[in-house]
Amino acid sequence: MRWNAMAVMLVLSTTLVGCETTSQQQTEENMISGMEKVNNYDGLIALYKSKLTSGQQDDQVMEQLAYVYFDKGDVESARFYSQYLIDKKVVNSGLLQLQGQIEAENNQFDLAIASYNESIAHGNTSGKVRVLLGVAYSQSDQFEEAKQQFNLARLRGYDDIAIKNNLAVVYLAQQRFDLVIETLAPVIKEHPNNAKVKANLAIALLKLGQVADAKTLLKNDYNASELISISQQFAYVGAE
Repeated sequence: MRWNAMAVMLVLSTTLVGCETTSQQQTEENMISGMEKVNNYDGLIALYKSKLTSGQQDDQVMEQLAYVYFDKGDVESARFYSQYLIDKKVVNSGLLQLQGQIEAENNQFDLAIASYNESIAHGNTSGKVRVLLGVAYSQSDQFEEAKQQFNLARLRGYDDIAIKNNLAVVYLAQQRFDLVIETLAPVIKEHPNNAKVKANLAIALLKLGQVADAKTLLKNDYNASELISISQQFAYVGAE
């Protein structure tokens, strides 16, 4: 009976320790999720750095730090941690995508394209990587490849507004202003306050000489003199 009681106590003790560990992990995961929702980058960085100080899961923590630093806008720190991991042969689709984003930030679009394609080769099936690749192609004046990538992102369920706006940017570069209007006019009806859509649609309207429509579109964003200046500027560009 004594041994049975001791065995039960040992099992209970082990179970309690396991529950405590699981509870701590859950609390930490909830904390991280909460900070991510409000873009508390400094809080996330402090949390991950505290893990590095205690030597926990070094590679995973450094990878998370790289992502958070990039999202915060600290490209140099993101490059430091991601390059450290890549040099250690810790390579995965997420790090390769991040590497491409860092290269794109430095206007190294050919390198970014190579990194995004390598990320896809490592199993990245997200719509986001296709959009990033499309943007890099468009920045390199490879417009057909860009459109192909944006459409692949659409097939993966990526946000329609982002896809249509990116396609419109390509059409602007190709001077297909009719296609810009065809693509963005339905979007602006449903989302009249989307600044990027509004700007690209206004440019296309001005390029085609539809000044009155462009002024109507932009009237809540610019005063009369600014609208006149904008319309004159684009009339001049279109006449060249």
